[in-house]
Amino acid sequence: MRLNVICGASALALLWGGAAVAQESAEVEEIVVTGSRIARTDYVAESPIVTVGADAIAARGPATLDATFNQMPQFAASNANSGSSPARQGRNNANLRGLGIQRTLVLIDGRRTQPSDALGAVDLNTITPALVENVEIITGGASAIYGSDAIAGVVNFKLKRDFEGLELDASYGITDRNDAEAVSFSATFGAGANDDRGRIVAAVTYFDRQGAYRDSRPFFERSGFASALQGGGFVSAASNLPSQAVLNTVFGRYGAGTPARNASFGVNRDGTIFTTAAPILNLRYPDDDPYVTYEDRVVFPLGNTLPLQTPIERYTAFVRGSYDVTDDVEAYFQFNHMHYDSAYSRAGWSAGSGTPAGLIPVTNPFIPADLRTILASRPNPNAPANFVFSTSRIGRTDYQFAYDLNETVLGVKGKVPFRDWTFDVYGSYGTTKTNETSSGFVNIAAWNTLVNAADGGASICPGGFNPFIPAALEDTPGQEGCYNFLNRNLKETTELTQQIVEGSLQGGLLALPAGQVRFAAGASYRRATYEYAPDNARVYNEVWPVQLTGPTDGSYNVREIFAEVFVPVLRDLPFIDELNLDLALRHSDYNLVGGVNTYKASVDWALGAGLRARGGYQRAIRAPSLGELYAPPERASAALGSTAIGAGDPCDVGGRLRNAALNPNAAQVRGLCLAQGVGASIIDIYRFAGSSVGGLASGNEALEEEKANTITAGLVWQSRFDTPLLRRLSASVDYYNIEVEDAIGVITAQVGLSRCFNADGQSNPTYDPTNFYCSLTERNANGGIETQRQPTLNLAAYKTSGVDVQVDWGFDLADIGLGDSGALSFNLIVTRLLDYKIQNLAGAPFLDYAGTIGNSQIDSGAIGFPDWKVALTSGWRKGPLEVRLSYRWNDSMSHYSAVGVANSTLPGVKTRQYFDLAASYQFDEKTRLRAGVQNLLDEAPPGWVGQGATDLALYDLLQRRYSIGLTRRF
Repeated sequence: MRLNVICGASALALLWGGAAVAQESAEVEEIVVTGSRIARTDYVAESPIVTVGADAIAARGPATLDATFNQMPQFAASNANSGSSPARQGRNNANLRGLGIQRTLVLIDGRRTQPSDALGAVDLNTITPALVENVEIITGGASAIYGSDAIAGVVNFKLKRDFEGLELDASYGITDRNDAEAVSFSATFGAGANDDRGRIVAAVTYFDRQGAYRDSRPFFERSGFASALQGGGFVSAASNLPSQAVLNTVFGRYGAGTPARNASFGVNRDGTIFTTAAPILNLRYPDDDPYVTYEDRVVFPLGNTLPLQTPIERYTAFVRGSYDVTDDVEAYFQFNHMHYDSAYSRAGWSAGSGTPAGLIPVTNPFIPADLRTILASRPNPNAPANFVFSTSRIGRTDYQFAYDLNETVLGVKGKVPFRDWTFDVYGSYGTTKTNETSSGFVNIAAWNTLVNAADGGASICPGGFNPFIPAALEDTPGQEGCYNFLNRNLKETTELTQQIVEGSLQGGLLALPAGQVRFAAGASYRRATYEYAPDNARVYNEVWPVQLTGPTDGSYNVREIFAEVFVPVLRDLPFIDELNLDLALRHSDYNLVGGVNTYKASVDWALGAGLRARGGYQRAIRAPSLGELYAPPERASAALGSTAIGAGDPCDVGGRLRNAALNPNAAQVRGLCLAQGVGASIIDIYRFAGSSVGGLASGNEALEEEKANTITAGLVWQSRFDTPLLRRLSASVDYYNIEVEDAIGVITAQVGLSRCFNADGQSNPTYDPTNFYCSLTERNANGGIETQRQPTLNLAAYKTSGVDVQVDWGFDLADIGLGDSGALSFNLIVTRLLDYKIQNLAGAPFLDYAGTIGNSQIDSGAIGFPDWKVALTSGWRKGPLEVRLSYRWNDSMSHYSAVGVANSTLPGVKTRQYFDLAASYQFDEKTRLRAGVQNLLDEAPPGWVGQGATDLALYDLLQRRYSIGLTRRF
């Protein structure tokens, strides 16, 4: 029996597949398992390995490959398809242990494949699902074997090699709400030629997934709020506040109360004015049309306009061929092509006061009469009005992405004469190109022309342009011509290339009493390039509110040598059936970061009675990616969250840090706000009306490599009982510990501000305005945050550790006296996250986010880190019929902002559980029908911080959905 399958945690059972234990083979063969380059018979893995079979992937219905991995406890679900930003939309990646997609190395048949973005991550859309035989997943560093990026672990897709004939497959899926419809088709062909000296395998696939939006689920009705000024309104400038007496007079006519001088104002349908924050005065819109009131603010439910799932249309074509040049030498080639289109659409972006489109001259004829009276009461009545405008007025903001990937591999492999050695030499070249087209942005020159026109633009577009109509209202007849005049479309491209040449040799060295010493050695060269060309309008600041950036390009290369040796140390001794040692070393010479060494030492010890111990230490590295090195400075929106839920600007007088009852250092916070530029005249009335600020991010060519130390240790037990009920019982427990030094990351706006204002009690205890975190914030004359810098740095360190437990069990019902009733199988995987620590800067304290939700510092697509994850699959099989019931449970989590903060009252999330049901029927050897229901009980995701927000990847957003599929072989 192959012990690598026994020792590995077979996720095939976890995800609808068959029994966890492989069957014995009459033919002895050499096997190379992920994590080693050495081929051995009866291979036993020193690292924990999970194997996912093709049936497990097919059981998900027409879905992207990440749908399979996101349900496995070892992965932190990383979803880029439901967020508020178009970044990474449509791409699907693997994220082991929550350490980021850039720290999980994805391979195809043990080789690096073409990356999909400047971060170096592989988009799982580029892998042809129809050809996947199985997927092997290991936890822990593997840089000594595979090179850079293998810090959290490796995901290795093994493709079909000996396929013969023709196989057609079709599947269809839809949700219980009749949306997010998906279809997939594939054709796989394989044949031999010239007495099987030549072989070819090819596959083409088509996948079409429709989108779904949050407004289709009640859970998201009040999610993702934005400032009420999304609809157009006025922000008071701290240095030019309106008269309190005039404000009292205007709002006195409404009978609405007294607003503060620094209040922000919106415009009602009838032209009267309302305040957008406490006290909310004179709001005349019905709730949800277009605004909603939340806590002490009037807000726009931006979240309703965001996607639950982005649409994708994908085509792939793959061909692999080989020919036996001699009995010992094989030439081979491989070509992979992928094209897919993805779209992202949302309500428009808003531009705040002080931006190029944030000023309205007081001569504009559309200024409502009451607002004109308020503006005229300012010390400088002729100063332009600080205005906020949303691009929703000119339509939704739409992004269209077209991705093209091509990769060619040519190689020769074979046997070395007179030795049991084999060699493999190959070269590969790949390109990835992304074309992005977007619409719904404002041409700044056109804006200035309209708002400064004496006739309000009536001579340019019929009726002129009224900027004070609320953004979310659709009943704006007569404005279409002005909107078309303002609209500006953008185009940009990104292109990546990768070249690899590698040669390796492996085989036996010498015989020892305990067995044969075996080795693998080789050398490789890799070069990668990156080129980004934005639209000129972004370069020359001609549109808003898109990010101001510039073109960039760059490259790196690395030369490597590597070696691995397997040493059988002891055998056939008491309590030592066998004891094996595996050692590996790699030297990598990067043209940018210089020479680095990685290494590993691992042990496999069979104690007897079916018990085996395994473990090891690995030193891994991750060189900075092209994007981290060369990304141009880019201004973008940086999320802060709302003060109403404990986030936002710490200087907000209504926030937790300014509240002496909640924060004993509220006076120091006030002093730091003054030092940063919040004016003394408004310090005690200052409010932060939005949920995001302007951010400035950039690459850094001075980055150094990340270094990681990983430790794994575990026990595996395979039943030796000779009873039918217990014969197929196996269990494993594995501990992992991963420590990343000099971690490359971005100090997010939320982290930078909270640390500046000492929210954790440690980062700035003296409330020093020159503190590093405080230096990242620039405020404008109104006291608001103008720019929050988000630098890319070798920050400090990440640490995570945990334990995986797996139990596999199967038996025939006849073994317990139930006759010919079929067979049962069970697979249980439990993951316990012991810690998930982040150190932002060298010397700073480690903060443990295990058991919390919300921290996006490592990966913006993965924010939930429950202490416990459980996955249980129960299966029944009788003849051609198989039925599987799968259960998933995620532990409750506290709010991440409570880490390092005493007496935090922000809510977290409760536990969530899901049931999935799947069945298949094998009509004959050639035809198989399958069907499934995911999220059988239609569970909605749990909300956190009271706004309908949730972890968009960990939890099921689409809720109950159905799938059906048919496979036919010829």
